[in-house]
Amino acid sequence: MTGAGPWRDEARGMTPLPAGAPSGGLGHVLLSSMRDEGPFALEFVAHHRAIGFDRLFIASNDCRDGTDVLLDALDAVGAITHHRSVPGPGDKPQHRAYAAMRALHGLDRADWLMVLDADEFLHVSTGAGRVQDLTAAAPPGTDIIALNARSFGTTPDPRWHRGLVTEQFTLRLRARHPLNGPVKSLARDIGRFQDIHNHSMVRYGGKAPLQVMRGDGSLFFIPPDRSIWDFLRNVLPRHIHHDLAHYNHYAIKSLSSFCLRQDRGRGAAPLAEPNQRHTDRYFDGFAAADQRDLRFVRRYGAALRAEYDRLLALPGVAAAQAEAERRYGALIKALL
Repeated sequence: MTGAGPWRDEARGMTPLPAGAPSGGLGHVLLSSMRDEGPFALEFVAHHRAIGFDRLFIASNDCRDGTDVLLDALDAVGAITHHRSVPGPGDKPQHRAYAAMRALHGLDRADWLMVLDADEFLHVSTGAGRVQDLTAAAPPGTDIIALNARSFGTTPDPRWHRGLVTEQFTLRLRARHPLNGPVKSLARDIGRFQDIHNHSMVRYGGKAPLQVMRGDGSLFFIPPDRSIWDFLRNVLPRHIHHDLAHYNHYAIKSLSSFCLRQDRGRGAAPLAEPNQRHTDRYFDGFAAADQRDLRFVRRYGAALRAEYDRLLALPGVAAAQAEAERRYGALIKALL
């Protein structure tokens, strides 16, 4: 499969590379890795295209529900670049996929790079709500923008239903709940870092401190001899901020979807390792969400729907989406 590019986008009716992206660069790049996310992948792609990401690179591995088929269809029309990953027994599927896509597609050319999972949606509160508005708000010399979650829960209905996740699940946890502590980040000049992980770049090779902007615009510095992971994996509740931007995290969705997630296993752990993360306790933590929050739908709903419908109308996409939904429903029925 070949990558999405401005030479393909224009021919297929997709949005070409914005004029602001530097010549030879990749602009604002989003990276993701998916397994059995078929019904949700199109919404994820539509939203992040709509808010300005220039390139989306998405890996899949061992999909049972047709996620890979849908991603193939989106690749074929130039919306994303799809990478089929084949992790070995000791590999962490996400990390293997990030490294492979970085090497294959020259991702060090990104102006800014962000990693998000299929259940995470960037929300920019500043400017017009585009990712470019967020990076433009960073002071000169900023190396990393570290954002916290707004974590959403479930509904009383345990069944999976077709439709947009961001419209179905609108109850969130209080702002400074510990489950909003996990960080997702944008980084620039990523050639200075040895590895891409799902929360941040890691293993910095430079000698100068890294300047990091929090979600409220405040700055802090990571000394070059300290592990980035210690600062950009999780933060204490007093350091949780959502002012300029955050990401919406739909970690559990319906109970049926969560049960399939338990069965699927983890992307950030070796394949043979039992899934000890997605437990009943994990579900109950997010299911305690009781704060009604419609700001995402109000800010982005129309643009997301427009891009979703536009993608759905492109050759092969609607059929792949329908097949993914059919297979996903069958997996849930067989599991429960």
